Amino acid sequence: MTSRPASPPALDVPHLAVHALWWAWVPALLLGWDALSEVGRAALLVLGFVLLFWNYAVLHNHMHVPIARPRALRWLVSRTLGLACGFAYRGFHIHHFNHHRYNDGEGDWGRRRPGEGALTYLVRSTLTPWFWPYALLGQIWKVASQKRGQRAELVLDFVLLQGSLVVLALWRPWLALSYFGMVLLGQLTIHLLNLAAHHETDATQRDGLGVTSTSRLYNLLCFNAGYHQAHHLRPQAPWRELPALTARLAGEGLVRPTLQTPLAPIHPAWVVRLFRSYAPAPCNPQKDSTTTSETPSAAT
Repeated sequence: MTSRPASPPALDVPHLAVHALWWAWVPALLLGWDALSEVGRAALLVLGFVLLFWNYAVLHNHMHVPIARPRALRWLVSRTLGLACGFAYRGFHIHHFNHHRYNDGEGDWGRRRPGEGALTYLVRSTLTPWFWPYALLGQIWKVASQKRGQRAELVLDFVLLQGSLVVLALWRPWLALSYFGMVLLGQLTIHLLNLAAHHETDATQRDGLGVTSTSRLYNLLCFNAGYHQAHHLRPQAPWRELPALTARLAGEGLVRPTLQTPLAPIHPAWVVRLFRSYAPAPCNPQKDSTTTSETPSAAT
């Protein structure tokens, strides 16, 4: 018999604490930029990159199980988490649930195109929402029209995100440019996570929807984000339950052994494997590059 998941807390303190670090970093960046040396500015931007990446783990979990249950606070946290990661929250929310609907298969707006190299995928996925979002916006706008209030939230989130960058550019152009570069790099890393989490997966098979990373450090810091197969099978399962859920699913034959690895998705060995795996093959265009790589579990 399947056990019911525990009720999530009204306030998920670990997640909120990570988000609070971003709230402390923002005024430090804005107020300290002029007084800092070039080295100090670079250090602050590196810290911002780390916090953006860390806040993405919070944002991801918040979309599935809110880290703040009171309605008004949940609404506010949704907006600020989007800003922390450089995403218009409602638009990204719709995009992400499309991903869960199609599991990186046909119909997933964010999937890698056939024959597309890893670097091309990462650059395209990172830049498209900023510079040529028209087709993507049309798809998101259509979905937003199906639920009351989502179009208004979509517009608000885009105004908050783009407007804050415009205001920053008018006030401190070099700060705005540096900040925007940091955001793009952070988002590129986030798309790398998606590539790693679906390396050699199969959207048509329930045991192969995601890669499971058992890296203790990665799962400790990123709230069990490595248990991606369990997350795709039970998207609303609280993050604390994912390790035990993974073990139960494995006992039911729903966690493919070849899609398990002790490496974190950002481990250099895994990143190298991804780039080799998805390298374009111009000499043999009929061969599917997704079938030529070794499994992540082979890298130990």
